[in-house]
Amino acid sequence: MNYPYQIEIPECKFIMNALEVKQLIKHFNRREVVRGISFCAEKGQLLALLGPSGCGKTTTLRMIAGLETPDDGEIWIEGVLASHGRKMVISQKQRHIGMVFQDLALWPHMTVYENIEFGLKANGITRTDRRKKIDAVLHKVNMQNYASEYPARLSGGQQQLIAIARAIVTEPRLLLMDEPLSNIDIKLREDIRQEIRRIQQETQITTVYVTHDQEDAFLLADNIAVMNAGMLEQIGSPEEIYSSPTSLFVANFVGEANIMQVKIDGKDRVLTPWGELVCNTKGQEGKKAYLFFRPHQATIEDSGHCYGMIINRDFVAGVYKYRVSTSGIEFKLQGQTRHDIGKFIKFSIRKMDILFF
Repeated sequence: MNYPYQIEIPECKFIMNALEVKQLIKHFNRREVVRGISFCAEKGQLLALLGPSGCGKTTTLRMIAGLETPDDGEIWIEGVLASHGRKMVISQKQRHIGMVFQDLALWPHMTVYENIEFGLKANGITRTDRRKKIDAVLHKVNMQNYASEYPARLSGGQQQLIAIARAIVTEPRLLLMDEPLSNIDIKLREDIRQEIRRIQQETQITTVYVTHDQEDAFLLADNIAVMNAGMLEQIGSPEEIYSSPTSLFVANFVGEANIMQVKIDGKDRVLTPWGELVCNTKGQEGKKAYLFFRPHQATIEDSGHCYGMIINRDFVAGVYKYRVSTSGIEFKLQGQTRHDIGKFIKFSIRKMDILFF
């Protein structure tokens, strides 16, 4: 099937990767919700699948886990083919995957110890070995004093750590996490996020982490795969995704950005509403070009070469955030100084880029 575009995926080598997904496709009610995506996760890496709600990231995770059957494509786990098209080569149980669900799925009638023990029992581990493994994993997540408690007696963050402990106690090949922090308040979220990163780095379990929250993705992940409408838009390190977006969607979706279509007017010159600006045009002409800069990359100052009128002002965490209009085009700026709405200002763009899509 032909798609509007396909991003280039770095060559995947089985010896380096714990997970490889090839041209994965899934339909629901004749609607294609995952559209031929491909990506790899290196052994010991945390890969975040980042995208808006409904983009297909959870469906992708469930296909990796063996909870959904793909319509086409392949899934390889540690160099072994797990599924080929609609054929389940390795069953969900035999894939040896740990999973943390959005709702945690802890059994309320079982203690913390019994919740963690459940998977070990199912795998036929002896009682003595079960106790050793449970004691070790409870210490790993700093919950050793709560073994006899029931989930209802724990805070949301503590329940999250128990769900992680249950998922990793069996020493899975992969750990899959589906929006695990979505129901936790902001302050606690920061603490649990740090714990997740610490646990993952110490255990070196290859992890695929699904989220719509950009902070989760950027603070936790070694690599980020940005999804949109069932397709993979870009894969790269957090720095690459933020600084060098390869599609208009990624440029708009990730972080705060100013994007404006401009016309190339010769080598390293572009025409903007403020006149001609000097910027690296990368030797390209004739393509659609976009001026791209982040709000923090501009400075409001009287000597600025750009201009506009402030139409909105917000104060967030010690910073004034402005919306500025120039010739009907709106931009986002920020700074430490308070300016009135309706004020005509000048600003300089310290760092800008020209993107071609």
